Amino acid sequence: MSDFKNDQLLTIVTHIAEKHGCKIVDIDLDNHTLNLDGPECNQVACAIELESVLG
Repeated sequence: MSDFKNDQLLTIVTHIAEKHGCKIVDIDLDNHTLNLDGPECNQVACAIELESVLG
């Protein structure tokens, strides 16, 4: 994952999740895990964009 600070990561993840109509249920930045709520196709689109942006 890119070398972002935790506050930067949270901002990026929140923005991308909201962009795809998802809600963050749980996030663990230290272990790089994210639980989203939303339609499955939106969650997939969100995950793809997060992978693209964060690597």
